[in-house]
Amino acid sequence: MQTPLNHMGGNALNDTSQPRGLERTPEQDEVLRRIGRNVVNFQMVEAMLKHLNATASVHGPASQLADRMDAQRTAVHRKTMGELAGRMVTHVLQAPPEHRMPDEITEPWVGFHFSVETDAQFIDQHDQEMRALVDARNDLIHHFLPRWYSAVDGDAQAALAYLDAQRDETFRMLDRLRGWVKTMDEGRKQLAAFFASPEGARQMEPGFLQGSHLVAMLGEIALKTARTDGWAHLTTALNLIRSKAPDELEDLQKRYGHQNLKGILLAAEYFDVMDEALPNGGSRTVYRINDRYTLHIGQGDAAEQVLAAKALPVVNQIDNSCPASGR
Repeated sequence: MQTPLNHMGGNALNDTSQPRGLERTPEQDEVLRRIGRNVVNFQMVEAMLKHLNATASVHGPASQLADRMDAQRTAVHRKTMGELAGRMVTHVLQAPPEHRMPDEITEPWVGFHFSVETDAQFIDQHDQEMRALVDARNDLIHHFLPRWYSAVDGDAQAALAYLDAQRDETFRMLDRLRGWVKTMDEGRKQLAAFFASPEGARQMEPGFLQGSHLVAMLGEIALKTARTDGWAHLTTALNLIRSKAPDELEDLQKRYGHQNLKGILLAAEYFDVMDEALPNGGSRTVYRINDRYTLHIGQGDAAEQVLAAKALPVVNQIDNSCPASGR
């Protein structure tokens, strides 16, 4: 009775796929050792590509930044080495796709982007070298068996030379990627240290306030209702905002960290604020735009302008870049 293999005509398994007996020799052990070494080196390249792709650029509200970073790591983890290499070119060596922020922001918006300063020639060179390395990795993982059988048959030197040439190319790419990873991580550490510092906290607060809808309205009211001496009454601003945009006054402490409009004016650093005495012995707060703030508005009365006022989003963003290396 014929077996299915015999029925297919001869031996269906070719020479390179048949199991072979193996008598270990020092040469064969060295081939196996260098295979393992190269596999680990390729995994190191892939790990650096994942790290660069996952963390080179992140933007979002401060409270969501950690979650967004985790989501990026999860997405990158599923990509192949070839996909990672391609994304590295488009998002780190070239200008990434423009990041769009929402028109309205309710908390500080933080951005970090790492890029490599280089030219088109180096981008093309790196892309070709990275593609060749991906092909080399696939060749080792999926197509090394014929070389192994040649080594078993006595030609270990050819396999060793192949593996060493592969190692040399991988080391060149590892050195390049290590330099970029080191520069990027240092930039991220500097950014984190800055935000944790008193100076960082001081700059974050006015940055968010300066881009808020509320400050834009206060600026427009100051321009449209100013007295002949340039000062505007804070009570006028309060009444106009309460009438036309009452939601802006809800829970000022939670949203902006200040209990009243005077505190917001002082923290935004765009206004001069003064308490002036009244004949009855009391006082009133007046304010005006200082020379740090230029606000352009259209025609119409103050109340209409309050409704039209729109905040310009503020991004506290660090653009960390380094020169290309490994040319």
